[in-house]
This record gives sequence, structure tokens and C-alpha cells, in this order.
Amino acid sequence: MSEQYEAVFAQYDTDGDGQLTVDEVTAAIAGMFPAAEVNDLSGIVKALFVEYDTDQDGLLSVAEFVPLAKNLPELGTGD
Repeated sequence: MSEQYEAVFAQYDTDGDGQLTVDEVTAAIAGMFPAAEVNDLSGIVKALFVEYDTDQDGLLSVAEFVPLAKNLPELGTGD
């Protein structure tokens, strides 16, 4: 796994437990859009979890996050 994706994952894993919660992913996505553009991120985040939470535990591991990050370069791997 690429170190750059692990670093981005760690940035969003605010409690440091090695998993991204719905709230952590919501905060990450919220940082991508001005508040005026997106009032309710719950539908977007729910869709992301349906697609990327492959073990369906309600959390994203690093392995589940990497494909998401590759498809959403706005998550910050370029900076």
C-alpha cells in the first residue's frame, strides 16, 4: 500500500484507531466542498460506505480507503 494513501488515511483517522468512521469520512468530504455547495453529506457518505466498506462493518480500513482515495483525488493525496 502506498505511503501517501496511508498518510492521508491517518490525517482523517482523527481518533487514531486505524478505522474511519462515518463522522470522520463526513468531515473529510466536507473539507472538499464549500459549505454552501453541500448542505447534507449523509447521502454521499452512505453511498461511499456502500461501495467501499467491503466487509460491511460500518468502518473503512486502510485497505478499503485506498480505492476510495484513488477515485477521489480531492481527498488530498496530491498536496
